Amino acid sequence: MRVIQLARNPKNYTCRSYLILGEWNQLDAVNTLIDPGTDDYVLDEIEKIYTGCGKVAVEQVLLTHNHFDHAASAPLLRQRYGARVYGWVDGPGVDNLLKEGQLLKAGDDYLEVIHTPGHSSDSVAFYCQSHKLLFSGDTQLRIRTTGGKYTRDYVQTLIKLAQRKIDLIYPGHDEPFNHDVRNIILTTLQNVRQSEVI
Repeated sequence: MRVIQLARNPKNYTCRSYLILGEWNQLDAVNTLIDPGTDDYVLDEIEKIYTGCGKVAVEQVLLTHNHFDHAASAPLLRQRYGARVYGWVDGPGVDNLLKEGQLLKAGDDYLEVIHTPGHSSDSVAFYCQSHKLLFSGDTQLRIRTTGGKYTRDYVQTLIKLAQRKIDLIYPGHDEPFNHDVRNIILTTLQNVRQSEVI
């Protein structure tokens, strides 16, 4: 599995988009885009990348949630590439609904769907067990202090993620990080539990 972080339009507020390809662009690899963002900027970025001879550049789009800054351009990917769009809930351009624990082929590996309510009720993360990596969307995993209000669903999300072996996180807006990931998640869980849980 190769993960390519695509450049963002500097003029618009948008999320980070990740293109997943097979290690050698094999014919049976499923070219996958996670969170296409707000506009068609990502389409131009994809066109600059070699995605495999005779292959569709993007076969499927996976949404971490349906907020505008992550999902607005999904219909453009359907229009240009005929890509199937997957989301936790129905929304513009969504073809298939995701389920907890579902495995989806992405590149030449598989991603597990993990429902991660907290940021929104339809938030999901995508976890690759073999590479120990997580696409977290807008699920906040670095909370350094106590205070604030958090939902019980969010606490359960953190517990669920703390049980996975994760060495690398691709967030929805920040830079990817791979340092001390487990302790970061456990510290966040501790700080949230010591805050107001509603």
